[in-house]
Amino acid sequence: MNTQGRNEFQLPLPLDSGVVPQPRPRSWRYLLAETIGFSKDIEDGIRIQKPARAKLAAWLIRLIQCGQCETIYVENLSLTKSEKKRIDALCESRSVSVINISVNRDGAKNIVVGPW
Repeated sequence: MNTQGRNEFQLPLPLDSGVVPQPRPRSWRYLLAETIGFSKDIEDGIRIQKPARAKLAAWLIRLIQCGQCETIYVENLSLTKSEKKRIDALCESRSVSVINISVNRDGAKNIVVGPW
């Protein structure tokens, strides 16, 4: 098959806009935890050892501001009112969700089932 001199494209394209669609940038899901982890089959998930309480808000702010974050799961999240207010505002402006996962340390199994 001779393809020289031919302009080819594959549908679907937004034919009325004249703009070629760009692939959606990769979005990551982070888990900041001490005792739980993602299942092995999760895609686009990164588990990070939960930082000390004094550094937690700063880490959340950096992850949200990176621009590639979709969701952040935090084991037993605890923030001050001012930290919560700042993180809420950032989440709203960047379309990021921060989810608190309450883990009972007395439980025999730490199983979290999604999707969320």
